Amino acid sequence: MFKVSEREQLRGDLVRAAETDFRVVGAAVTGSAAVGREDRWSDIDFALSVERDVDGVVADWTALMQACGAVGHLDVRRGNVLFRVFLMRSTLQVDIAFWPSDEFGATGPTFRLLFGEANELPPAGQPDRDELVGLAWLYAVHARSSIERGRVWQAVHMINGVRDHVMSLRCLREGVPAVQGRGLDDLRDAGAFAGTLVSSVDPAELRRAFRVATGLLADEISEPVLRETVLELSHGAAEPR
Repeated sequence: MFKVSEREQLRGDLVRAAETDFRVVGAAVTGSAAVGREDRWSDIDFALSVERDVDGVVADWTALMQACGAVGHLDVRRGNVLFRVFLMRSTLQVDIAFWPSDEFGATGPTFRLLFGEANELPPAGQPDRDELVGLAWLYAVHARSSIERGRVWQAVHMINGVRDHVMSLRCLREGVPAVQGRGLDDLRDAGAFAGTLVSSVDPAELRRAFRVATGLLADEISEPVLRETVLELSHGAAEPR
């Protein structure tokens, strides 16, 4: 388990590495540390503005992280930006974002510029409501068929998918962050979703959790026909045939 002092030391090393890399023209601390909300469990979020040789910078910084104890990494791309997420041997997570210099800037409040210049960027948006609704009912359709086919673990997966998307919809409705579960603990009645948790793969239990999940989904749908159809999915899995 990493120590806070180790996290601070590594972040300082990364800042110094950025300051001495001629290809890096800007850097920022992002995430909770940028706004004074860092705690014992926080990871390192670091953003680089790269003016030239992006591939070379990524390769060299990956080698640097491996030398510092990284045991694996995951890549997430958003347009031209690469977010490389490193897992350290100490279990610390380190996220390094490699931004083209002409796109580098804050997309939200958790951005503290260390050096260089930041562009004015539109804020990152919330998920699209209609897409969340569509994904939720799609998971619900497959949850029902999985239950009826006796594919119990697939049913668990699909019910969980319904819940995740409905919780995001509730976040949108209440005006809290709907990405990566960040606003879930700020919901006024998050406990209402406890009934969607599956306690066993018994078909009766799967049907019970599915009914709760689809009922909550229906509460988030304003279109009458779609709402009725979702409720019909729930009724269709109410009793074994």
